[in-house]
Amino acid sequence: RKAIEDEKQYLKAKGIFFGLAFTDSLICVKVIESVEEMAEEGRTMHHCVGGYHNKANSLILSATIDGKRIETIEVSLKTLKVVQSRGVCNSNTEYHDRIVNLVNSNVNLIRQRMEVA
Repeated sequence: RKAIEDEKQYLKAKGIFFGLAFTDSLICVKVIESVEEMAEEGRTMHHCVGGYHNKANSLILSATIDGKRIETIEVSLKTLKVVQSRGVCNSNTEYHDRIVNLVNSNVNLIRQRMEVA
């Protein structure tokens, strides 16, 4: 029952961002679209993002290469800056700077979604 309520709250809070994705031809970054997907990200990446679905001022994204999770990104919805981007076990990957730059160069897409709402 709590899981259903969490999903409803997450949809209400972050639904305007669902479907948002961008790529640089190698790395694909997309918005995490459910509490369950967030929990799966945390389990797969071995970090604490699984509980981040209730962070009101954060948007959580997943960076993948060929469908394989590489890093999880937290973007502040107040500043539209990357708060953190972490790979497995909170490590930085060889793609870290490239991922942060990719998110920063597409932050206008996040802003556009916020303006429409």
